[in-house]
Amino acid sequence: MNRNDEILKFVDKKQLGIEVGPYLRPLLPKSSGSNVFVLDVFDAPRLREMAKDKPKLREIAKSDHNLFNELVANIEDVDLVGDASSIGELVSARGLGGSFSHIVSSHNFEHLPNPIKFLQGCSSSLKDGGVLSMAVPDCRACFDHFRVPTRLADWLQAFHSDYSQPSPETIFDVQLNSAVYMTNGKPTVGCDISSGNLESFILRGDLKTAYQSYLERLKKESDYKNAHCTVMFPETLELLLRDCGQLGLIDLEILEISQTHGLEFYVHLKKTNKPNTVNDNEYRLQRQAILKKINLNIGSAPYLVRPE
Repeated sequence: MNRNDEILKFVDKKQLGIEVGPYLRPLLPKSSGSNVFVLDVFDAPRLREMAKDKPKLREIAKSDHNLFNELVANIEDVDLVGDASSIGELVSARGLGGSFSHIVSSHNFEHLPNPIKFLQGCSSSLKDGGVLSMAVPDCRACFDHFRVPTRLADWLQAFHSDYSQPSPETIFDVQLNSAVYMTNGKPTVGCDISSGNLESFILRGDLKTAYQSYLERLKKESDYKNAHCTVMFPETLELLLRDCGQLGLIDLEILEISQTHGLEFYVHLKKTNKPNTVNDNEYRLQRQAILKKINLNIGSAPYLVRPE
């Protein structure tokens, strides 16, 4: 399977699009003729400067300076500078609302403090029929392995409180429950869910250290700390999206949510410009069906071979 093909399956590169936070690995490079606006929280010169301080890139620079230069050269000029949760405002300020045929994001959505605001901004930026396509991590197969999947209540709190950075509670949860996956004695971010070993996940969080850090964050406003704010696997994200549609918070229709490949899965949402609501009793049955799928697939279930 070619992951780029999976992410871009609904994208026409000739049409005007947005790529969110491509950094070193753009899926729609301008150099290949993609008609794309790049959105990032920093402009390109700052991103290129920051790359020099990334530990992995420093190691590459020491061993292969040409490869390092090639990676940094992949950083594209940024057209929309700001937080991805504010995509709607950034696009509107350019007078481009409703102009884009596609928005592409790889491993950015899970970091957003305010997912509903982002989804609403994507909707206002897309033309009718436009598609938001994302690659996101499956919490069961990455360093979120020991964290509890995100609830609708978490998204609603972030939206109605207008979060612009991860809450102290989210940072606490990350510091307390983050895992590493051990491969040949070395820590990695995760595993292929189809062949991974549950016993290879090791907890790295420490309760008292995490709690002390949490108390300090409560006392004063802290610098932005990056974190996975949404912890998900395919069925939990489907429920979050359908619930938001039923509540009239988003008008993006689910085109496709894939099963997990490796440690990620792919999500494609279509701008419909119409409510995604159904009869309340009918929706209750739909929720129940998804919740049963969640119960079947949470925790160790995907690692086990079940009888036919």
